[in-house]
Formats: sequence, structure tokens, C-alpha cells
Amino acid sequence: MAQRRRRKALPPQGAFELKIDSMTHDGRGVGRIDGKPVFVHGTLPGEDITFEYTEVRRDFAEGRLLEVHTRAASRVEPSCAHYGVCGGCSYQHVQDAEQIRLKQGLLLEQFQRIGKLDAFPLFEPLTGPSWGYRQKARLGVKYVAKKGKVLVGFRERSSPFIAEIDHCPVLDPRVGSRLLSIAELINDLSIRDRLPQIEVACSDQAVALVFRILEDLSEADLQRFNQFAETEGFLVFLQRGGPDTVTPLNQHVSGDLFYEIPEAAVGFTFKPTDFPQANTA
Repeated sequence: MAQRRRRKALPPQGAFELKIDSMTHDGRGVGRIDGKPVFVHGTLPGEDITFEYTEVRRDFAEGRLLEVHTRAASRVEPSCAHYGVCGGCSYQHVQDAEQIRLKQGLLLEQFQRIGKLDAFPLFEPLTGPSWGYRQKARLGVKYVAKKGKVLVGFRERSSPFIAEIDHCPVLDPRVGSRLLSIAELINDLSIRDRLPQIEVACSDQAVALVFRILEDLSEADLQRFNQFAETEGFLVFLQRGGPDTVTPLNQHVSGDLFYEIPEAAVGFTFKPTDFPQANTA
């Protein structure tokens, strides 16, 4: 006789108070209730909050922020209207210098806990612009038939769906300000529902977009891609399978990208599917 599947326990109902004492690498505040860690996004160490449970497991729980009673001095208002829904970034509610301090502390904790390293030379963190710095990203694509439109962006924070955004201030502005143009291109294609993702790679002189396609393009699709590449100035690549299937739309285009760090007199050549770094700071 087959065993019955155990029902998932419902989380406690109502509002609960919590003191946040630390942060995770993905921007969630951590507090404890009866010794069990509770993770709540959008909170900061030192804050007293009210939250509701969204999930409870044996060793930890997840919650949704309802109200902040005691605000941390480093809390700021997120600049992006999509923050909180879009899962593309996690620290916009934290002042810039405090972001660096928190992330450095998390890294040192990993060195000590996992690497068993207690003493080592420590350099000042490298910093860069607060906005428009992200030069490498993977964007999700979804054709929503009910809306008759294509969404291009990051996944929502708490779901597998693509967040409906019209721009991204964290991405290199050559891409972040043109998400709607990219979505309009895909919406014009015959395979709008067979194109699941775009790899973004920015160099000093160019921006490459690698479109993952699950079906061959029609002649009209190829013409639309060529028009888009010429009008928008992107280097367009198509990927039909694994990384070895990436080919330029225009066979005369080199697949090499380049960026330079003048302060260090260093330059790098890389492919659109390589991961040099999310930013050059």
C-alpha cells in the first residue's frame, strides 16, 4: 500500500516581532525566534520589525516584512521602482558604504568558518559607481499570451516568473535603458515563445547580446534581427544549444570583446559567454 504524502505544515498565522542581528549574502536580514533563524528580506541588523511567516521548515523559517519599528541608520529608500519585486539585486535599501562593509564582513566570515583562516592581510575594498555598473547578466524572457507582450528582465524575488520592468538602473545603461526595445524585437519574431533567455556582455566599445533560441529563425526573423542590430548598435549572437553553438548574427563580426582597467594598466579580451566579472571595479 502506497504511503500517503505528508501534508506541508501551514506557517503560523498573524504578525510577529523580530530583532534582526545579521545579514545573508543575498540581502536577507536574520533574526531568531526560540533559537530558530528567521530570514526576512528588506531588513537590516539592529532593526526591530514586524513580519509574517511565509514558510517554516525544521531548521529555519522565511518571512515577509510588514513594518520596521526601529530603523537602522544605514537604511535608505531604494531608487528603483521595481526593487522588492524584481530579484535582480538585494541591497538597494542599504547605504552604499554599509553595503561594502556588510559584504566584506560576510566574505571574512566565510574565510574563517569554511577556510579556517583567522589572520591574513586585508586590503581596502575596491569600489565603483553605485549605478549602471553591471556589465554581465543573464536576462529571462517570457512571452505572456494574455497580455500579448514579451517580458525581458530578471526573475521575481519570490517566484519563477519574470518581473515586469521597463528599465534597470543597475545594468550598464546601454542595456538597462533599452529593455523595452529588446522586448519589442522579440515580440516581432515568429519564435517569441521559444526564446527563453539573453546573455548580456558589455565591453568598453560594444555590447553583445546572446539570444538563446529553441527553433530556427525564419527569413523574416533574420531580417528583423539585422535591423535591430543596426539600429540599436548591439552585437547580436545566436545560441541554438550549448556554449559551443554561439555564433554571431553577422559572420563578419568578431566574437571578441575587450575592456581595460587604466589604473592597473590591465586589459582583458573575452567572449560574450565568458564571465570576466559583473563589474570592472
